[in-house]
Amino acid sequence: MRKKTLLYFTFSLVSILSYGQEIFTTTNVEDLVAIEYEYFPDASGFKMKNKSIAIDFTSLLKKPTFGFGLNYTNNSIDFKGPDLQSAFRSFREIHTIQMYMNYNKALANNWKVSLEIAPYLSSTFNKKVTSEDFLLSSAAHFIKNWQKDGKESYLKIGAGYGALFGAPNFYPLVTYSNQVSEKFRYQIGIPVTGAYYTINKQSSIDFTAQPESIYANNAAPLFLEDTTAVYDSKLEFQAIKLALGYQLRFDKNWTTSFNVGYLTNSTLTINNNSNNEIYNFDSSESLSVSVGLSFNINKK
Repeated sequence: MRKKTLLYFTFSLVSILSYGQEIFTTTNVEDLVAIEYEYFPDASGFKMKNKSIAIDFTSLLKKPTFGFGLNYTNNSIDFKGPDLQSAFRSFREIHTIQMYMNYNKALANNWKVSLEIAPYLSSTFNKKVTSEDFLLSSAAHFIKNWQKDGKESYLKIGAGYGALFGAPNFYPLVTYSNQVSEKFRYQIGIPVTGAYYTINKQSSIDFTAQPESIYANNAAPLFLEDTTAVYDSKLEFQAIKLALGYQLRFDKNWTTSFNVGYLTNSTLTINNNSNNEIYNFDSSESLSVSVGLSFNINKK
């Protein structure tokens, strides 16, 4: 039983900090307060530091069919070279505040339906907040659960809308998860593919592949080389992150994580309000390192 609990904590910590702007698309994220610091030391044309805190209040609602939480992420971007620093100084600090809610309804034959909505604000805060700073993400999927020899598996099929892969768009949600043994579980799908292994009562490791993205608005004027002022310009970052993680559970409430990631297929662009490209940083592969800490607020 303790091994299953640690596996749940492992997946929850990975899930709750996986996406700054798309936290709601994960599963089994309940009753946690989690913080994370992530550093990208050498991407082409920039360096980046991400600081996140996420809180899930599902247990406080006293109705397991409903979920509710908040997430805040700060992205600090250091553009390389004085020219880039001067031209894009408006995008050096990005703030994302998200509220997410979900509703789960049990159906027949171990099926259930899950509906999720996540309004959020993603902005440089250089000018007063406008409607351009707000986005509304949503998702809907059906989940089939079953057991074989006491081991749980599930299949998730659905679709979402949001900034999971950069600029807001529709995307599929398809996941197959299989509990191979008491210690090992894997899942294949979109947005997360991964393998999770419990070493002992305190430790576990995982390997995941998942999207990394930022999409933020800058209401302040961005001046081009011809002195043209562009308002409501956008920063769009997207990549696929392959990560190896280690989780250490101190006790039944506290868990910490350490991760080393490799970003591939990454792009960072500055776009105008019509999503036409203004500048491309020609970013490529990059490493990332992160450390996180979570606390179980439901001390049952």
